[in-house]
Parts: sequence; C-alpha cells; structure tokens
Amino acid sequence: MIEAGKRAYLEAMGFDVWVARPPEPELDRLVIGPGQGSTLLLCSAPEHSASKLGGDIARILGGDPVWAWPDPEGNPDRPRLEQAVANSLFTQVIVFGEETAHLLFGKDVPDVVVSSAVTVAADFEELATRGTAKQKLWSAVRMQGLAQ
Repeated sequence: MIEAGKRAYLEAMGFDVWVARPPEPELDRLVIGPGQGSTLLLCSAPEHSASKLGGDIARILGGDPVWAWPDPEGNPDRPRLEQAVANSLFTQVIVFGEETAHLLFGKDVPDVVVSSAVTVAADFEELATRGTAKQKLWSAVRMQGLAQ
C-alpha cells in the first residue's frame, strides 16, 4: 500500500493513484442474543427481536427461543449458523425473510442445518401487514409441534 505522503505527491504530479479497497465483510456471521431454548429465530436486524411482533412470536413458541441476526461487520469471532446450531444444540431454525435466508444460505436453502430443521417465514414487514403471512407462520409452527 502506498503511504499517504507518496500518494499525495503522485496525485500532485498528475498520476492516477489506485488504492485497493478493503474487502467487504462477509455477512454469514451471526450475533446471537440471550436465551436457552432449542429454537433459533433469525431475523434481519436486532430491532425485530424487540418488537411487539417479535414478542408475540416468542410467546407462541415458548421455551425461551434465541434470537439472532447477521453481524453487519462480519466479525470472524462470531459464529456461522452451523457453529451456532452445533454449539447450542438448536433443533429448529426459523429464518424471517427470503433475503435473510439467501444471505445465509445462498440460492438453495437447506431443509436441515447440522441437526436443526430450517423453516423460512415471511419477513417482519410482511408479517406485520399481511394476515395470510402470519397464518402461514402459525400453521408451520403448529405442524412442527413448536407452539405452546
């Protein structure tokens, strides 16, 4: 990398100076919230877990579910989904939003990660505005025996 002084000198002489950008952080790392349950709820942002809808979802699931979201800084000290499932022995992962699912899994969302079944639900904006999206989530939760 060129020092700032050398770069300024070359620019003053009329040379174009190209500087490499730092790599974009990989957003496959997760911030894991508190909780001890066997269900991991993956949303796109931390404010969703603290919302009224997030509280309703946690209550219907019972058992102290754990919330998580992608780490915007891509901190390598944070776990990937596979590590989080293996470390905390989650048996169910619910991902809110296709965009979040594609961010974590790419194009093909698996049915199972390590030992945990994966369900992709509508994102929080859709759940908050469309009753059919909520009904579909509640139906999936009941079918998997997760509801209280």
